[in-house]
Amino acid sequence: MAAIVIDPRFNGFPNITLGGYVGGVLAHGRAQAEVTLRRPVQPGRRYEAVNEPDGTRTLRDGTDVMAVARDAPVDLEVQPAVTPEASRLASRRYVGHRRHLIPSCFNCGPLRAEGDGLRIFPGVVEEREVVAAPWTPAQSLANSEGIVEQEYVWSALDCPTIWALVLLGRPESEEKAVTARLAVDLVSPILAGRPHVVMGWKAGEQGRARVAGGAVYSADGHLLAKAKHTLVTTDWGVPLGLDRWK
Repeated sequence: MAAIVIDPRFNGFPNITLGGYVGGVLAHGRAQAEVTLRRPVQPGRRYEAVNEPDGTRTLRDGTDVMAVARDAPVDLEVQPAVTPEASRLASRRYVGHRRHLIPSCFNCGPLRAEGDGLRIFPGVVEEREVVAAPWTPAQSLANSEGIVEQEYVWSALDCPTIWALVLLGRPESEEKAVTARLAVDLVSPILAGRPHVVMGWKAGEQGRARVAGGAVYSADGHLLAKAKHTLVTTDWGVPLGLDRWK
């Protein structure tokens, strides 16, 4: 059992920790993992990470289970890489530059300064059903060997996959959604200070579930990480209709 207190810096919604960051912290040390998020995790609050007898790791607030991590592969087909130039052109069309409903988000919030937030700003890639953005991880995100820490890779794959649902979905949709599960496969180390491309795409829906895929590629097109992001529609959360963001 280990105590975990998450810094407020790593928020998605105000006073709610970004789901990808929670997942990366809880799945630490697992190259392939799926984290199920059961309840919003508040920054600044003390939680306990518990290694359970069945091999899972839970994040607990007393007897309440906030999240569960388990070993699991990412079971979806990965889209081919886009070029760094294509990702830069797509990012120029990022709708959050004009209006962002959660401008302080650690991943995609435009109010976050360089070196503070990840500042990953996805846009639709021309002639592709994918979104993409360039990402050069700051040195502050890396360990002593220059490898980006796991929680930041998971964080990087959070919002671009949600933006895929927004930008490639029905603009008039009134749906809102929150993260239910995020699975990430860390294929190869991601090095700070080097340019990368982060991608997202729609991967299906069933009932209340909305599924997106994601990937981090090196500048020369090598797959470094992939993700499957499952959200559920609720009465609160991220608006999935693009019209709500305009």
